[in-house]
Amino acid sequence: MSETRAARRLGYVLKRFPRLSETFVAAEVLELERQGEHVTIFAISRPDEPFEHEFLRRLRARVVYLPHRPLREPVRTSRALAAALRTGPRGWLAAAGVALRTRRQVLAWRRLLQATVLRHELEAAEVEHAHAHFATAAARLANLAHLMGGPRYSVTAHAKDIYHRQAHPERLRQKLGEAEFVATVSEANRTYLGSLLDERARVEVVRNSADLRRLGAPNGEVRVPGLVLAVARLVEKKGLDDLVEACGLLAERGEAVRLELAGDGPLRGQLERLARERGLDATFHGALPQERVLPLYRRASAVCLPCVVVSTGDRDGLPTSLLEAMALGAPVVSTPVGGIAELVVHEETGLLVPERDPVALADALERLLTDRDLADAVAARARAHVEERFSLEANVVALRGLFAEAAA
Repeated sequence: MSETRAARRLGYVLKRFPRLSETFVAAEVLELERQGEHVTIFAISRPDEPFEHEFLRRLRARVVYLPHRPLREPVRTSRALAAALRTGPRGWLAAAGVALRTRRQVLAWRRLLQATVLRHELEAAEVEHAHAHFATAAARLANLAHLMGGPRYSVTAHAKDIYHRQAHPERLRQKLGEAEFVATVSEANRTYLGSLLDERARVEVVRNSADLRRLGAPNGEVRVPGLVLAVARLVEKKGLDDLVEACGLLAERGEAVRLELAGDGPLRGQLERLARERGLDATFHGALPQERVLPLYRRASAVCLPCVVVSTGDRDGLPTSLLEAMALGAPVVSTPVGGIAELVVHEETGLLVPERDPVALADALERLLTDRDLADAVAARARAHVEERFSLEANVVALRGLFAEAAA
């Protein structure tokens, strides 16, 4: 399915790499490489996490870490600054004017100098097009580097980066309005960004996708009766307190329900206490490498992620864990938040309930746990739906087409 052309030199600009919770970025780069592109990753920092996913070992991309504190790398920073002022002083001054248009001057200078180093590193790597994931620091750096004379750039916008109340509309318009295109993971996001950007940038849907080659197909494992699984960071927008409450209600109804949660986060202690209070049979696995998560999907009788919109406006865009569960034949229950309703079509590819409604959630889970014909039917349609619309291979072909149009 890949295009027959010489490899482009792409630069992926990220805030942190690799992150346990952002497998979709690494999977996208791996698929770009498989389809013949040459990718270099530019990241502000390497996160302090206990392990890496095994599939990252297949990544050929060189990772260049930008100075997290530019003044602590004076030689590297001064060389990049000298090169920028020598080759394009007006561009650097224009970028400085944009960057420093804020009251947060310390952060603004840091971003300006990081962008200066990024422009220098992009040039050294002969990058033809830069692509940032998330409309936050990564997009700002790609934007500033472009203003300094660096390559054209594009951005993939997800959820928190555009909906959170700290995502100021005017700053988004500046960062994204200069981009060759803005990709986003759902039609819901495209509608929102289209109204926000007011035709300043082309907005295209490039869906969050499942790597069907790596995941494989459902292989008929026997699912554990009553086992409900959630795979997520333990943060408010995942709605996991509602899931614990719902499973507690099922237990009160006499259902032999067991809850397993894979993931970690600030709400772990609170969720563990809630599970104990409800007398729930629950296992908190903590953060796991993906190779240990995939077997959990295969044995679960239902996978549930009851996402909510939180008070800051933050929400999920299109959760990878739902994609992976559906690709592996697990029936799912979720809420129509963000782009989830584009993936989980109610009564067709899964079940949807209103957000923050543990009773409705318990009812939907009970249906899947007690009606295997229903569970098997929605799971089969879910896999077909993922193959048709959420295949990583197909969506990377679409992304490469956007890169080609930007180059033209």
